[in-house]
Amino acid sequence: MTPQTLLIAFLLVFVTVQTLFAAFPGIDLAVSALFADGSRGFPWTMGIAPDINLAVRRLGEVATLLLLLGILYGLTSGKTPRDHVRLLAYPFLCVALASGVVVNVLLKSHVGRARPVTLADFGGTAQFTPPWQVVEECARNCSFVSGEVALAAGLAIPTIVILWPHLTRTHSRVLAVGLAAAYILLTATLRVGLGRHFLSDVVFSTLFSAAAALALYTVLGIARARLSLPGRASRRPAIELVEQRGVY
Repeated sequence: MTPQTLLIAFLLVFVTVQTLFAAFPGIDLAVSALFADGSRGFPWTMGIAPDINLAVRRLGEVATLLLLLGILYGLTSGKTPRDHVRLLAYPFLCVALASGVVVNVLLKSHVGRARPVTLADFGGTAQFTPPWQVVEECARNCSFVSGEVALAAGLAIPTIVILWPHLTRTHSRVLAVGLAAAYILLTATLRVGLGRHFLSDVVFSTLFSAAAALALYTVLGIARARLSLPGRASRRPAIELVEQRGVY
């Protein structure tokens, strides 16, 4: 699929999701209610879920830090191929753009949407508001949208894009996509189950990361970047030699 086709597909999905939550904002309350114990809050906050959530978040933060260190090493040492530096920068910049700029700078600080755990419906005092509605139900670090889900998707989506040309078998592609989706889904489920975010928060976070991945794919020229995997570098010169001799 070309970037133009992917852009059209993304816009169709985004418009569909936005229309769905605008027409039926009660979806958010209904999904959160599945994890809540009436007006007594969210039982997951008393179990092992917070520890799992912290571990998953730390995993994403460590991965992002390692990407940054790899980029800095590649830029300063001169030992890393430029293509590899670009490929390292791809997921790092996706996280920085989606989770850093869009989520934390532009939305969480200005929309003011209260988190589910603070709603009167679940034992708090704040009032429910649909996504994108600018209110003052929350002063800082608000619900819309999820930075942790944007972090997970910002790492997972570009990784699949980078590995895709090298996953030549159907089962390997299915496995890779399944692992990436499971990582994002686990993060999203934890955030909703703990009462920290609504369904729309985690869905839009994933879409923002997908948009960042799509934009940076073109800006960084990822289609032209080559990832040298062990065991494959030695075969490429042989193929080129055969081509030069006129066999093809």
